[in-house]
Amino acid sequence: MFFCFSFTNAEAQKPDITYASPQTYVMGTTISPLVPTNQGGTVPANIYRQVSTFAGSGASSSGNGTGTSASFNLPSGIGLDANSNIYICDFGSGAIRKVTPAGVVTTIGNATDPTGLTADDAGNVFVSSSWDKVIYKITPAGVKTVFASGFSNPGGLNFDGAGNLYVADQGSNQIKMISPSGALTIVAGTGQASSLDGNANVATFNRPDGVAVDNQFNIYVADAGNNKIRKITPAGLVSTFAGSGTPGSVDGNGTSARLYYPTGITIDPNNILYVADYRNYQVRKITPNGEVSTLAGGGNIGSTNGVGKGASFNSPIMLAFDKLGNLFVTDFNNNLIRKISLTGYTIDRLLPNGLTFDATTGIISGMPTETWTKTNYVITAYNLYGSASETVSIEVVSASKIVFDEIPTANICEPDFDPGAISGMPITYSSSNLQVATIVAGKIHIIAPGITTITASNGIETATQNFVVSDFQKPFAVITADATKACQGVKITFRAIVTSAGANPSFNWFVNGVNININASTFSTVDARDGDLVTCQIINTDYCIPVISDISNQIRLSIEEYTTPTVEITPSTVEPICPGLPISFIATPTSNSISTPTYEWLVNNKNTGITESTFTSSTLNNNDVVTVKMQTENACTTNPITYSNPITVAIRNDCEILVRNSFTPNGDGVNDFWHINAVSDDALIKVFNRNGLIIYQSIGYKTPWDGNINGKSVPVGTYYYLIISEKGTKKDSGSVTILR
Repeated sequence: MFFCFSFTNAEAQKPDITYASPQTYVMGTTISPLVPTNQGGTVPANIYRQVSTFAGSGASSSGNGTGTSASFNLPSGIGLDANSNIYICDFGSGAIRKVTPAGVVTTIGNATDPTGLTADDAGNVFVSSSWDKVIYKITPAGVKTVFASGFSNPGGLNFDGAGNLYVADQGSNQIKMISPSGALTIVAGTGQASSLDGNANVATFNRPDGVAVDNQFNIYVADAGNNKIRKITPAGLVSTFAGSGTPGSVDGNGTSARLYYPTGITIDPNNILYVADYRNYQVRKITPNGEVSTLAGGGNIGSTNGVGKGASFNSPIMLAFDKLGNLFVTDFNNNLIRKISLTGYTIDRLLPNGLTFDATTGIISGMPTETWTKTNYVITAYNLYGSASETVSIEVVSASKIVFDEIPTANICEPDFDPGAISGMPITYSSSNLQVATIVAGKIHIIAPGITTITASNGIETATQNFVVSDFQKPFAVITADATKACQGVKITFRAIVTSAGANPSFNWFVNGVNININASTFSTVDARDGDLVTCQIINTDYCIPVISDISNQIRLSIEEYTTPTVEITPSTVEPICPGLPISFIATPTSNSISTPTYEWLVNNKNTGITESTFTSSTLNNNDVVTVKMQTENACTTNPITYSNPITVAIRNDCEILVRNSFTPNGDGVNDFWHINAVSDDALIKVFNRNGLIIYQSIGYKTPWDGNINGKSVPVGTYYYLIISEKGTKKDSGSVTILR
């Protein structure tokens, strides 16, 4: 059988039951039904391990009908689809049968000597024919085709979660697999009839008859001839999972248990195995840790319906689950389809006389007719996905006895309540400390915190219990902030971490002692100011009166205002200067809050490489523009990079011309150029040799002469110069000597 058990969360959970406990009942008084509370998966209303006849009259034929009006002829293989339709093959007649959940039996096909059967979710039926040595597929429309061949005597078959079909090939003593694409492979078994464990290619089986695959893709094999259950891991390791090999019916763990010719095998969502123990006439259960127990069948041949070992079978051969936790068994020699309910409730021991336990609902009800010492009962709920147990303590007392259990501590907001003493006779109460609690209409009425003794009396017996009224536990708050230092206008969030605050506390937030009317565990603000002091107070509103905490810890804020940095530069002189004279510029930030600024001096928007706050140069030209770029790392600034005011340099042209009379253009970096100071931009400079030939001339003197003409050094010697400026009205002449 192949289905994925894909239900809602509530359906795909094991039960989670609780009972009110302990319970003290009075003999001769009808009890209020003790009902379980289930917060887990639904428990279908069945009797756990109840065996019943689902279909078949017992007659050896293949008659269609409903329930026990239908008949089967040696039913063997069985499988279910996603809608809990049951499919069965009649080995005796070759008929392939379908049984609806309502028990309606029809014939949908046939095969020669069909042994194993399974179905997929879509209702396609797969049948192993031991005579034809093939696997047939029958569609919901009744179309039969050969799905796979290559078998010796195929028996039981089952799908895994990936759609691979596994087949126990009895004749070849091998386990084979058919992939979704139809490829046939040998999973394990050499073909020899024995029981050797080990790697799949050396392991052996003896007439394996059933297979099942868990959700970890471990394969379990009902190795009938070896009286064992074998396990094949996904890595191909074969081992003996249960059964000593000696035939018999012995419960126990692993190989200490005994089975007798196990045939069919199936598995539930909790990886619990169920085995048709053919020659023991029983159905066995094996937990994932290998614990073997008898689920149903007393071991005698018969067709008796009953619970667990109270039922009987005649050669159960194959089995399969539906989605409600029912296990269906093909009872081969009884010609019946049997159902074992694996849901419902169990209780581990007898209840006092007069009380009854409903195994379908887990409810205890009735009227106890005898006294009963306090006894613990274990009640277990079962569904397809597991089980859950709860212990319930029950005692029954005589009518004259007072049972007075401890009174839980309460606070002053508790409403009046019954002290809880139990007796078969009327009870009156009294309180020893009326300042703490009084008795009003048979109930405790709380006055104030303290301790009092409550006495219960029925006129024959008395019983007492101390009762403590507790004061309120004051709530407590610690506040945190995601920042205590920030720029003005930045969002700051405060959070209150509270204890003993109750389910719905109220919050009062204070800024500088003023309540800002924020009732939440957090609050945010963008309006914080430097030095603001934030606190919080919480109120537990769960009680009948509000309980207010102390003021929380304080958080003091450091808020920095945003600044807009600017920088101004001033020159060492505002007057025009003569060429070659130094001029300095000083950068001054305009805000005192600017710390550690960095500078970058620019001349005509080109970086000079100077990073100090002062820039000095003697090579500036007329109309050069000097600026500085300032960058600050202050956190609260609107523009971390700013530029200064520009200053345009003015170079005078009426300065005395100063001409150096010698220079040494030898490339040593010292006196390599002929320097002339205070030359105007329109001045004409000419240099002559002794013969009166012009060897150098320039208009303006922005680039000093390096003693070369047309890329060649002029000879060492004395030369003559003429400087004509101010539109020819001013002339200057002299000699210059070139040295090497």
